[in-house]
Amino acid sequence: MEPKTGSWHRYVAPGRICLYGEHQDYLHLTVVPAAISLQTQIAMRKTDGDKISLYSRELDKKDVILPNNKITLANNEFDYFRAIILALFQKGMVSKLPGFDVTVQSDIPIGSGLSSSAALLVAWLTALNYELELSLTKREIANVCFLAEHDLLKINCGIMDQYAASLGGIFALDCSEPPYSLTKFAFDFPGLVIGDSKLRRKANNPLTLLKQQLQMGLKKLAPEVQSYRTLNFEHLENKQLTAIERQKLYGILKIREITKQAIKELQKQKNHDLEFLGRALTEQHTILAEYLGVSIPKLDLLVKEALTAGALGAKLTGAGLGGCIVAFAPGKEAAVAKAIERAGGKALQCNIDFQGARKTSNV
Repeated sequence: MEPKTGSWHRYVAPGRICLYGEHQDYLHLTVVPAAISLQTQIAMRKTDGDKISLYSRELDKKDVILPNNKITLANNEFDYFRAIILALFQKGMVSKLPGFDVTVQSDIPIGSGLSSSAALLVAWLTALNYELELSLTKREIANVCFLAEHDLLKINCGIMDQYAASLGGIFALDCSEPPYSLTKFAFDFPGLVIGDSKLRRKANNPLTLLKQQLQMGLKKLAPEVQSYRTLNFEHLENKQLTAIERQKLYGILKIREITKQAIKELQKQKNHDLEFLGRALTEQHTILAEYLGVSIPKLDLLVKEALTAGALGAKLTGAGLGGCIVAFAPGKEAAVAKAIERAGGKALQCNIDFQGARKTSNV
């Protein structure tokens, strides 16, 4: 006998770009992410059964979860759903879950540096928050999703992605320690164009080696330097550092410096210096490529072509070694999009999503 079902409800969470502060959040520094109009959508309805039936439109795959406190990861694409359920049980937020039919679809390219995984986690927990009346705030949703992704799924991420997907908008996020300080900006960054290189990377690869090199360098500077927040350029003269450690730490310091300058500009209420904001993007890309070593020729080409076509600035977004660039091209969106396509990328024009994760409608 088929289980009885309720009405379908739809929930969404946006992807994100990192405007300033790439590779800073997992070092407990400050970042400036922006939620974008590319979204992950979840449609779901309650059933009177005892299972959660999942279907992914993009993957054209199905799975079934028995939602109890003995749930384990299955090492497949649907573990993002399992990880959220596990996190809710671990934190004592639920004692049992009803059955659901769930369909997920997304226009965020997977593995592209636009936080498709965080958007999925946040959309799923936002849906459960409404359906189970958990009364979680958007910050609490972001924190639970970080626990699920970082601690349970063992993905070497920072906190930025989950906060951007949950809260929406553009903001400066101090990632030093919870509760994370957050400053929202009203500026909407008109003329954003994303360039997808169509080259993918494994999520942990670019982060793991870079993080090890940075940690080794910082360890050699102890006890004088205890964190990346107190690190300064004079410390890099320490002869214990290898050339590669000095190079990586220098890159982090330069991005930290650019991010501070960009935040100061974004805090203005009006008359923002668009050329400065653009240059700051491009300067970061140069550092990411030449000092942190997380770019690839295809990303460099897309940045170059976007700038030639009139973008005020452009940089890779995400961990790097594949994925996307973001170009800031007010008034030149069409020309920049064409340049990206000619260079072999896929252009995606987008806006800032100021709403963040939310219930949108009944289906």
